[in-house]
Amino acid sequence: MDAFKERELSDSRLQTGEKTEKPNAFGPNHTQGISWKAVVFAVVLIPLNTYWIAVTEMVWSGLHFTAVSLPLNVIFILFWLIGYNAVARRISPQLAFSQNDLLVIYIILATSSAVAGYDSLVGLIGVLPHTTWFATPENDWGNLFTGHLPTWLIITNREAVRAFYIGEVDFYGANYWRYWLTPAISWTFLFLILTVLLLCITVILRRPWTEQEKLTYPIIQLPLSMSNPKTRLFYSRLFWIGFAVAAIVDIINGLNYLYPSVPYIPVRGIRLDHYFTEKPWNAIGWTPIRFRFFMIGMTYLLPLDLSISCWFFYILRKIERIGGEIAGWSNIPGYPFLGQQSMGALLGICIIALVSINRHLREVIKKVCFGTEIDDSSEPLRYRGAVFGIVVCSILLGIFAQRMGLSLWVVVVFFLLFLIMCIAMARIRAESGVPEHIMHVVSPQDSLVRLLGTRIFGPRNLSGLSLFVWFSYRKRNYLMPHQLEGFKIAEQTGFSSRPVFWFLIFATGMGLLSAFIIFPQVLYHYGAEARAGGMKGVGWNSFNRLSDWLQHPRSPDWIGNGFLLLGLSLTFVLAFLRRTLLWWPFHPAGYALATSRAIDDYWFTIVFASTLKWVILRSGGARGYRRSLPFFLGLILGDYILACGWSLLGIVLDRPMYTVWV
Repeated sequence: MDAFKERELSDSRLQTGEKTEKPNAFGPNHTQGISWKAVVFAVVLIPLNTYWIAVTEMVWSGLHFTAVSLPLNVIFILFWLIGYNAVARRISPQLAFSQNDLLVIYIILATSSAVAGYDSLVGLIGVLPHTTWFATPENDWGNLFTGHLPTWLIITNREAVRAFYIGEVDFYGANYWRYWLTPAISWTFLFLILTVLLLCITVILRRPWTEQEKLTYPIIQLPLSMSNPKTRLFYSRLFWIGFAVAAIVDIINGLNYLYPSVPYIPVRGIRLDHYFTEKPWNAIGWTPIRFRFFMIGMTYLLPLDLSISCWFFYILRKIERIGGEIAGWSNIPGYPFLGQQSMGALLGICIIALVSINRHLREVIKKVCFGTEIDDSSEPLRYRGAVFGIVVCSILLGIFAQRMGLSLWVVVVFFLLFLIMCIAMARIRAESGVPEHIMHVVSPQDSLVRLLGTRIFGPRNLSGLSLFVWFSYRKRNYLMPHQLEGFKIAEQTGFSSRPVFWFLIFATGMGLLSAFIIFPQVLYHYGAEARAGGMKGVGWNSFNRLSDWLQHPRSPDWIGNGFLLLGLSLTFVLAFLRRTLLWWPFHPAGYALATSRAIDDYWFTIVFASTLKWVILRSGGARGYRRSLPFFLGLILGDYILACGWSLLGIVLDRPMYTVWV
């Protein structure tokens, strides 16, 4: 069997091993109900989950479970709820959660985790007090930009900031909360506006992507399989073999962390760059070889053309660096302009995704303007409501940003780039289910500065844009993919997507509220100076970069802009070849992920898992793929359960523990 025709196997029925069904197996007008006990239970879990995130991800900067596309902590909770169900059904079926209940809990907790997680509210907490504490006469931040930062968006009280970094203080007992109240309310308002804006865009994009193009949403296949008794996932011997392989390794390595005399199984591998120390080979930079079982399992779910594309363009990027060293191009500041290449690729993916559904978009416009016939009664929100929401949220964003002192054109261009990144990543996640997608070198701020230079913005605009770094830079927990996946879960299992729309807003609000209540309390107790290195890093990255921009004004980077156009053009070429040549093996999303350094941590895992999948497809075809799938789902779940188990033990013992993935 030709491996590259495996695109046909990316159908969701092959991901789950189920027989083909219509999207709504209960008929077009029938929807299953959702019990309020599931919603109440999820609400109770949100603050507990947020505290778990606060200690594990923020204080110890350990297991980054919200940074994965399929959040570890939520799958851990879902696993034990399914175990509870097995016991509850023996006592009384009414005590058990239905599949819909379990999936609603999953949707709410996944969304609130994305809000509170490492690349979101954790980063914001690191930004708020940073300039007040770290501004010194030596770095001259006071004269450079602190006067341009709105006082209602940061913490300016020196005593409150000192206690935050030193620790051993009762946040609420010492009344420091009053200095956090105004910034917390202000940022909550902005984040809710962004949430509703993204949701309204998602409503418009959902139907053509889900029902017409039939994107497979691989990320949700594990929670769907776990919660659906008909799949009999937990009765599969292969599943438990995979689970045991990952779990046993994690148990042994966790014991090694506590007792070094216990042998260590080297799953963290080696770094190839340690062996290439001579020029030009040392130009490859950081190149780890690691085995992470959950990454192997999740990569196995990827379409084969995407996984091959990821490691192909990763290796090509290394060759590009070595070639640049030989040619002397490495002396050019910014070479090989990975951020611009990746931004061009994301722009191309967004354009392609929107152009491919242009007929649907025209019908939506006609529906909104003229009331023409397009049935939107089954949508999470009617199209007129969605467009109205987009307009209102855009106006509110403009008012908020102008209140900060930003120029209107800067606001428009910045948020346009941010939305392009969100739509492109939502498309990549829905189509491929990439395990992690950190954009190390891509941000709207950097792209704008390279495109236009710094002088055109001025200190106030640059300062304001730097405050947005927590939701626009190095993002792994984008909200839009979670929103799309929530609607897909509703469609796949047959309950109405209307309540899901409101659940997503509610989960976002609860995630914000619990984070602003719990995060400061935890950090005032532990002290952010000695802990929370990753959180502080967001502040350092943002304001050191701002200081550099202001002290060393830059002109437009024409070479970098050329690489942006190169990334855009190459994405169009790859998409064209993929559509016209069935055998073409390279996916434009692989180019975007590889150039943004999104896969650097697990590139070798992609090579390993894609090779396994190629062999299985080659020898056993679709049947072999379906039969082997439980083993790889077991690898994911085994790694997840043990990773979260060690993390919870660390909270009980109040100390960092072995981490499966840092």
